[in-house]
Amino acid sequence: MNKKVKFLIIVLVILFVGSVVKNGIFQSILGSALSKAAHVPVRIGSTQVRFLSSGITLKGIKVYNPRSFPERLMVDAPLVSISFDPAALFKHQLHFKDMKLNVKEVVVIKNRDGNLNVNAMKPTEEDKKKSKKGETKGQMPALMIDRLSLTVGRVVYKDYSAGGAPSIQVFDINIQDRVYTNIQNPTVLVSLIMSEALARTTLSRIANLDIGSFTDIKDQATNFVGGGADTMENTAKNILKMFN
Repeated sequence: MNKKVKFLIIVLVILFVGSVVKNGIFQSILGSALSKAAHVPVRIGSTQVRFLSSGITLKGIKVYNPRSFPERLMVDAPLVSISFDPAALFKHQLHFKDMKLNVKEVVVIKNRDGNLNVNAMKPTEEDKKKSKKGETKGQMPALMIDRLSLTVGRVVYKDYSAGGAPSIQVFDINIQDRVYTNIQNPTVLVSLIMSEALARTTLSRIANLDIGSFTDIKDQATNFVGGGADTMENTAKNILKMFN
């Protein structure tokens, strides 16, 4: 093997190792920040960071339930695309200029004790205070999202409180590219997603779900721009469900 080939192999190995380390660091930071904000485990399937184009792609984001629930998964977000500011990293900041988030499904579960899984994600009083100030928890990098485009597919409600197999109800949310701006920490991001998804169901009535904590944080710390309205057919279906 000549010197040129050896040199090329070494360069490729260095680039590959550097890419793996870089992606792993971002995945660890974002996963940790979201887990702290959601108060439940959040896992990211894969992360691809492209410094030259200032882009990040996250695949397979899963939000898991507390251990007292019969199923693992609470939120399934298959794809997130991000345009970020590389210079902000040197200031210990995650500055996302644009973020496109696709939430396929939110699963709301009532266990045999009558507890709801989504209540574990509600912001604490400390979260609320820090959200007003734009702060983050502990030593995590500050998160700023200039523009968020949110898509939400459906909410599935599973009631295990009667014992045995659960009763299941599905709400087709069908939010497409609903735009928000000025999101300044992970708690606000989590609250916004949950508020937008759950407010379009009748779970406040049939499951005694209070989404006020999510909505308060969202309203205090974000600006709604527009887009992503429900279809008239979907809105009519949700209204009719209130009388079933």
